[in-house]
Amino acid sequence: MFNLFNKGHLAAFFALVSLNAMNSSLTADECCEPPSCNRLYVGAFGGGIYSNSSQVSQFGTAYFSELTSIGPLSVIGEGSLNKTSTGFGGVQVGYEWSKPSCSGWSLATAGELEAFFFEAKKNGHLINQTVNGLPEHDFLDSFHMNSSVILANVVFAINSDCLFGFSPYVGGGIGTTRISLTSADSLQVEPVETGINHFNSRRDDSTWAFAAQVKAGLRYNFCQMFHIFAEYRYLYVDTSNYIFGATNYTTHVPTSPWNVRLKDVNYNAFAIGVQYDL
Repeated sequence: MFNLFNKGHLAAFFALVSLNAMNSSLTADECCEPPSCNRLYVGAFGGGIYSNSSQVSQFGTAYFSELTSIGPLSVIGEGSLNKTSTGFGGVQVGYEWSKPSCSGWSLATAGELEAFFFEAKKNGHLINQTVNGLPEHDFLDSFHMNSSVILANVVFAINSDCLFGFSPYVGGGIGTTRISLTSADSLQVEPVETGINHFNSRRDDSTWAFAAQVKAGLRYNFCQMFHIFAEYRYLYVDTSNYIFGATNYTTHVPTSPWNVRLKDVNYNAFAIGVQYDL
């Protein structure tokens, strides 16, 4: 019969218990110090973007002869641009830091650089009320707006096995927007001036403006290396200024170049995209 109290048997028994305890200790350490799940990724996305109705101003001088009762006349037209909706698309590159806890939940933090692009046709009705000795002058301004947005973001995501591959996230960033206005027209509609574009000698200009955004979305991990996501974005673009050419017609009083100011614009956007882990 097996004798547990035999010295040899006791030694073997305690050795087995010690090995089992060491193994349990290693397992606990692995649980409480899980490996990091960092990832470097690239992505592409696209969707729809919608702007509010922003304010616009137009400044210039009409050089009426000093021999007339009018003389040089300041023109200050003010109004608002139409709301627009259009598509947009972009790319991103980022690096995410994540270290799961013993509970299986983790908060991942990512630094991200992204760029996206969109264009729209803008127009607005401007009223000039500072016309000494002349009736009110109204203008209809229109142009193509091309915007290229570059942003540096910080993104926070929640990861857990309990979410079955889904990760909700929020983020925000700051950067700049390159805005180009092309094919600009400024037509006087009251009183009507047929065939006169007040920007005719230079119809294009570009500038940079400050931009900031916040976003929130949900992504899903599949095939290990791929993530698909859907998100909402709010984008703010600061006030921007442009200079268009002077009015230059033999049938129209000469003017100075025109300064056009677009007040800050707010955008709402919805996008879907895909990320690939490198």
